[in-house]
Amino acid sequence: MNLDETTEELDARTRMATALQRLGHRLLGHRIDIDLANRVAATADSLAAEAEARPARDRTAEMAANPRFAALLNGGRLEPIGADGNPMDMFRDSIVSGRTNPMGIGLEVRRHGDAVTATTTLGPAFEGAPGRAHGGVVAAILDETMGYVLPIIGELAYTANLNIDYVAPAPLHQELRVTASLRDRADRKLWIEAHGESDQGTFVRAEALFLAVDLTKFANDPAD
Repeated sequence: MNLDETTEELDARTRMATALQRLGHRLLGHRIDIDLANRVAATADSLAAEAEARPARDRTAEMAANPRFAALLNGGRLEPIGADGNPMDMFRDSIVSGRTNPMGIGLEVRRHGDAVTATTTLGPAFEGAPGRAHGGVVAAILDETMGYVLPIIGELAYTANLNIDYVAPAPLHQELRVTASLRDRADRKLWIEAHGESDQGTFVRAEALFLAVDLTKFANDPAD
């Protein structure tokens, strides 16, 4: 599900995303005067116009061209991914875990046996109540981490239901660790559970129901 890009292109897009994420946090975490705000707006508008002049992307076509998913579309099997202990690179443009998304959360996910552990440190751009992460951002992290269990078991699925118990605030500027694993399965139904911790202890627990789907549904009708 990634662009067929060179290492140099990937590195450049990663640097771009990291710089823009840093800028977003700094603009929210500091008092910005009118002059700086106007200069940021002018620069952003100019760069946006340049970007709009580039060819538009088609994620469905990119997905179909990816060898891993092309094999599945042709009747093959989705092979599990993720070497134990290594970062999992499932979708580089993901808003939650994608390294090339300029608005991303910056979640890093690693496989540990049949489970996954995701880590991130949230800055001011994701603040809800003062000093605490927004609950919606925590929910997105949970959903994304649970989703990384799917490539381990060789399934494609979507979130049908997500139940969250917010045990305590998720702090900013501290590493957050979320662990997820498959609890049970029955036909298309996959129940995945997760919990999140910081150095202050557990701050969230969750369980989700995922429904396995045929990849051709994404390729043939992206609106589904």
